[in-house]
Amino acid sequence: MRIKNFFLVITIFIFLINSSHAILEVKKLPYEDAVIEKIYKLDNGKFIYIEQFVRGHIIWEYDPEKDEFKEISKVWSFIDLASKCEMVDGHNIYFANILEYWFGGGTIIDDPEIRIFDLYDESPWRDTDLGITPSMNYAEEFCTFYRPYYIKEK
Repeated sequence: MRIKNFFLVITIFIFLINSSHAILEVKKLPYEDAVIEKIYKLDNGKFIYIEQFVRGHIIWEYDPEKDEFKEISKVWSFIDLASKCEMVDGHNIYFANILEYWFGGGTIIDDPEIRIFDLYDESPWRDTDLGITPSMNYAEEFCTFYRPYYIKEK
């Protein structure tokens, strides 16, 4: 009997600490067919949903107290969300690529800059970024990132 209980406790413990099993099931969506890639839980209890759509990502805020979604912004490629970074003003900032166009046409798609934005910047662009980073490895040295509450399986 003791052995059964021991294995039961170990199994439950492994289940709870394993992030692939301790992932939220997406039950709330901004709209019926939304394709959610990531969900983060902020320190204030609200959730940030990252939706994949045809031209990039839409960043949504879900307020569980009001049970409502608010679209925050759209970016070409959302990368990650940090609670704070050294040398960057603000709290709740994210890293993303935006689609930048040459004046005569064309875009920089092979190696776009990784820009840093305030989470609630409704129109992220080159003139509203808080900074840029050469890589996410570099950013990880100076930032505290939120761990996604949910990650869509690929």
